[in-house]
Amino acid sequence: MDQKHIPCPNFRKCGGCQLQNLPYAEQLLHKQRRAVSVLGELGHVENIIGMDEPAHYRNKVHAALAYDRAKNKTISGIYQPGSHRIVPVDECMIEDKLADEIIVDIRRLLRDFKMTTYNEVTGRGFLRHVLVKRGFQTGEVMVVLVTGTPIFPARNNFTRALLKLHPEITTIIQNVNDRYTSMLLGQNEKTLYG
Repeated sequence: MDQKHIPCPNFRKCGGCQLQNLPYAEQLLHKQRRAVSVLGELGHVENIIGMDEPAHYRNKVHAALAYDRAKNKTISGIYQPGSHRIVPVDECMIEDKLADEIIVDIRRLLRDFKMTTYNEVTGRGFLRHVLVKRGFQTGEVMVVLVTGTPIFPARNNFTRALLKLHPEITTIIQNVNDRYTSMLLGQNEKTLYG
């Protein structure tokens, strides 16, 4: 299983996973011990069965977006635990590679289309989050653009540009979350493609 263990470079900062600093065999052992300590009193706990390929398996990928003033660029990634600081992530060891590529390309398109990211402090800006779901069996890819406003400038051109980069996308949805909340998705959505 563990041909060569490479620890995650974001392990201490990122809130996405807690065991990527350990080789996979040790991750399984840790999980087994935890399961026994929690459920062992109730009965026998079967051994945890590991994956043949324990990387890039997560088919639902969520990224928060923000503008990093110090670096003068848009970043995407995951919130640092207990905060709303975004740890920039372009590629994650457990997330689907295609989903990560789509998110990075959306970030580039924001710049090309002169679109802004949402600012939680001011309540202004356009794109808050991107959610990508991939069906490994069907090959279908859904992209959800969570915006802070229902107004989507250059919506059709943006959609065409994204599909040109990723023709494998089968659905694009705009979800509007215009409330001051930590909830990812808002109540209203519109299908842009698919």
